[in-house]
Amino acid sequence: MFSLQLQAQRARPSKDSVFVKGSIYNNHDHVKNAVINVYDRNELIKSFGVRSSNKFMVNLPAQAVLTIEITAPNFHTKRFIFDTRLPTDIAKIPEYEFDMDIFSEEELAGVNTSLLDFPIGLVTYSEKKGKFLRNKNYTKKMKKRYLDLLDEALMTERAAQ
Repeated sequence: MFSLQLQAQRARPSKDSVFVKGSIYNNHDHVKNAVINVYDRNELIKSFGVRSSNKFMVNLPAQAVLTIEITAPNFHTKRFIFDTRLPTDIAKIPEYEFDMDIFSEEELAGVNTSLLDFPIGLVTYSEKKGKFLRNKNYTKKMKKRYLDLLDEALMTERAAQ
């Protein structure tokens, strides 16, 4: 496991890893003190903090199916699956960049949040496009379900008042 400082200094494009840059938000606000956990077959292989800003960079091992988990104090955990498997003859490994919007515990108070155990997205390499892409259909369905949870929480809050 690496600290953010070491990770940020070492996170550079490499021929055997995928360089990833990300930002963590809640609505439009930066989420500080987030922790990023990276799992390979349910085994934690990296964990690092995002302390003074909401941005991070990391090298992820190529040729793996990883679970990226984003946690922060007073926020619900969010996950996505990142399949870093690539063709063996690829000349340069593409980078991947994303923003993740996470919900605060307060936003979803009073509703069943078990849906949040499922990954919000699936990312795989597209040989046709030559880059990593999220599965738009899956992500769209999951985002709708997440927004339904948020609506349910708002209705629950209004009913309690």
